[in-house]
Amino acid sequence: MRLEGRTAIVTGAAQGIGAHIAEGLAREGARVGVADIRATHPVVDAIHAAGGTAVGIHLDVTSEDCVADAFDRLADQWGPVDILVNNAALGTPVALVRDLELAAWERTLRVNLTGAMLCTRAALRQMTGRPGGTVINIASNVAKRGLPHRSAYVASKWALLGLTQTLALEVASEGIRVNAVCPGPVETPHLDEVMRGHAEAEGTTVADIAEQWRTGAPIGRFIEAREVVDVCLFLASGASSALTGEAINVSGGLVMS
Repeated sequence: MRLEGRTAIVTGAAQGIGAHIAEGLAREGARVGVADIRATHPVVDAIHAAGGTAVGIHLDVTSEDCVADAFDRLADQWGPVDILVNNAALGTPVALVRDLELAAWERTLRVNLTGAMLCTRAALRQMTGRPGGTVINIASNVAKRGLPHRSAYVASKWALLGLTQTLALEVASEGIRVNAVCPGPVETPHLDEVMRGHAEAEGTTVADIAEQWRTGAPIGRFIEAREVVDVCLFLASGASSALTGEAINVSGGLVMS
C-alpha cells in the first residue's frame, strides 16, 4: 500500500468526491481524517468495514479556531498530518453578476479559497521539518476558463490555482509539494443541484443542461469520481515526487492546458 503509515485529512469529505477520496486514501493504507461541517460522516463506517482507519472530524473551514483545533486533535491522535486534500467547496450561487448578492459572493470565496488557505496553513505548520508532505487542492475545469452564472465559484477556483503555485514555491525547499486537480463535471448529487440551478437561471431543463455538459468534452461523458481519486492518489504518493505547482486536468479533454 502506497500510503501506509501516513496521516491524511480530507475536507468536505462526508459525501461526494471528498468521500471517494477519503476511501481511496484509506485503501492505500493512510489513516484518514474525514472532515466536514456536516454532523454525520457515514464514509467513516464504510472505511472501517473495508478494514481501513478513519475518524470523523467536525470542521468549519471558514473558522480559524475550528481549523486549528481540528488539526491539533488529529495530530494528538495519529501524529502530524502528511497529506491534506482541500476539497470543501460551495458550487453556488448560480446567478449573473448583476443579480449576485454580495453575501453569496463572499460566502463562496470564504469557503472555497480562504478555507483552503486556513487548512493549508495548519497542515504546513505540522509538515515543516518533515519532508514528504503533500497538499492537494481540488479546483475545477473552470479554474482555467469562464462560465456564465458562476462568477463566485469560477473566481474562487482561479484564485485557488494561484494559491497552489505560490505555496509550491514557498515550501519546495522543505520537501513539501502542493498541486491541484481540475475535474470536469463529476457525477455526484452536488452536480445535480448545480445543474438545477443552471436550468432555472438559463430558462431550460436539467436534461438539456446535462446533455450540454456531458457532450461538451471530447470523451462525451461525465467524469467518474474514481478517475479523480486515482489522480489524487498519484499526487499523494511518491510516484509524483517531481510534481509541484501543477494543475492536472481530469476533464476528458474539456480543458487541455
